[in-house]
Amino acid sequence: MESLLGFASGLGTGVFICLLPGMLNMQVVSTSIRIGRQKGYVFSLGMAAVIGLQAALAVLFADLLTGDLQVVPLIKQYAVQILVVLAAGFVVKGFTARAARKAHVEKHYTGDPFLRGVMMSAMNVLNIPFIFAIAGFLVANNYLPATHTARILYVPGVACGALAIFCSYARLADWIRRNAAFFTRNIYFFVGGLLAVGAVVEAVRIY
Repeated sequence: MESLLGFASGLGTGVFICLLPGMLNMQVVSTSIRIGRQKGYVFSLGMAAVIGLQAALAVLFADLLTGDLQVVPLIKQYAVQILVVLAAGFVVKGFTARAARKAHVEKHYTGDPFLRGVMMSAMNVLNIPFIFAIAGFLVANNYLPATHTARILYVPGVACGALAIFCSYARLADWIRRNAAFFTRNIYFFVGGLLAVGAVVEAVRIY
């Protein structure tokens, strides 16, 4: 029962952290539109795999994250700068994509979608303290049993929850393209805006 509860808690965590439109979700939509739904699924798998590793760091190696290496404080310290850099990168990418559309040039998709998914998800290091905080809340309220088996199964649960949401976005990518053309044309600006808002919120919280 504890094992099942651990997996279910992870599944809920994965769905919760990936449900709303964000940087990773929008990249799934973009990838699916550009190179097809199946490649979008592969891209999603790469991202979910990294989220699973991040969950492992947050849950299985909590002592390492809060010990002498001070990983969590370091991430929190530079959270605003990380978000600003990511936001600027997506805005620049948005202007590049807009210029390419005006010139009727479609930039060729290069690289393996799985590896690109891994790289994109790895950039989102802020997931680590976020998952750590959620797991701490679940343990404190007895939703996640504090046993090794439950914590181990929590990790694939998080990955499966994230994968389910990402694949849903990939599945809906064609519908979004048909019914939300403005949104898809400005997808990089949208993601950049979300990251910029995140930077402002984090700055207000810290300062």
